[in-house]
Amino acid sequence: MTTLRLRAGLTGLVALTIAGVAAPAMARVEFDLWHAHSPDITLGKTIARYAAEFNAAQSDYQVNAVFKGSYDDVINGAIAAARAGKAPAIVQVHAPAAPTVIYSKAAKPVDEVMAEAGIQVDWSRYIQPVIAAYQEGGHQIGMPFNTSTPLMWMNRDLMSKAGVEAVPTTWDELEAAAVRLKAAGVDCPVVPSWQEWTLIKNYAFIQDIPVATPANGMEGPGARLAVNDPRMVAHLDRLQRWVKDGLMSYQGRQWTGAHEAFYAQRCAIMLESSAGYGGISQKAKFDFAAAMLPVEAETKDPKNSFIGGAGLFVMNGQTPEVYKGVAAFLAFLAETPRQLDWHKVSGYVPITLDAYEAAKAEGYYQKFPHQELAILQLTRGTPTPNTRGIRLGYLVQIDEILNEELENIWSMKKTAAQAMDDAVRRANPLLERFERTIGQ
Repeated sequence: MTTLRLRAGLTGLVALTIAGVAAPAMARVEFDLWHAHSPDITLGKTIARYAAEFNAAQSDYQVNAVFKGSYDDVINGAIAAARAGKAPAIVQVHAPAAPTVIYSKAAKPVDEVMAEAGIQVDWSRYIQPVIAAYQEGGHQIGMPFNTSTPLMWMNRDLMSKAGVEAVPTTWDELEAAAVRLKAAGVDCPVVPSWQEWTLIKNYAFIQDIPVATPANGMEGPGARLAVNDPRMVAHLDRLQRWVKDGLMSYQGRQWTGAHEAFYAQRCAIMLESSAGYGGISQKAKFDFAAAMLPVEAETKDPKNSFIGGAGLFVMNGQTPEVYKGVAAFLAFLAETPRQLDWHKVSGYVPITLDAYEAAKAEGYYQKFPHQELAILQLTRGTPTPNTRGIRLGYLVQIDEILNEELENIWSMKKTAAQAMDDAVRRANPLLERFERTIGQ
């Protein structure tokens, strides 16, 4: 089944010829895509390739893929450009910043952009937990792009030497494996990356615990943080003990430190994004494997995990011609061949069921089973109000608070209960301010 069908008459996707004579050359409609993937890495090179392929496939539009720095650099630059009346057509927005863009009304809903261009989109053929993060008020505001979820990456060589043959599936089993690894001389049995994402948000989703109430902000901007739930506190108490006993090591808020420790074989098990596959497959000089994140031993019905990555938002203030070109480019990106290629090259999940089914049909997951794990984990179980998504105002600042309080736990400055109470105390005024700001 084709996810996107271009109606006859949509200009810009095929070259016009009349009686074998090319139509007169017309100036292309140009527009920019601002993104956060350096041209020096695989992801940036792949985005540049897609832009070049789109530009070569038709003669009406030209997309310019522009690297603007980090995710924060991209969104800050886009806000400044929008205020000056010079917003780029498409902006890659990191998931934590998506609620601010959605509620600000700075973006034109992507479903409207596609419909006005005559492009029919069967949204039911998209992976639902992925597109839900970019929906609001019955509209698809943003288009998912680079989507991931965390997995448990393992150094099988170190585990085998330590006598750990079975893959841990519960937190108790992971602790037992960490104890054996430590006894075998592994300096750092377990290392997390993106700690607030892997250890708080995804733990909450899988265990069906609220991050904020009600419904993690998905039902409106009146949510308040709830990470001091006793179940979350017990989980973080355990991890504090792991750090104290040398079973887990903190290597920084993002991914670099964890990856370096994993590649150097100082750390044997890394809780990291499924998109870490790109670097792991190139730099790990050992037998590696991946598994789903662990669950609590008593869990009978683990839920879906939480996404990471970013989506593409179409900014207001563009001309009708630019919006048509944007629609054609987004349709191009969502086609099955590109989604399948993106999945293989990057480790991000495909955003459509068609691309996922194509990967299965060609036997891709038989060769690379870990590449399917993220999809299976994201689509596991029936979503609940605690697992549909997270949409909190000032989420970037709230994530900063969560990171600071987790660091207080690892450094033994606070108990888990004190840290999570403080996180709630610090974050809720931001949520209250956001609620007032948007007039709810």
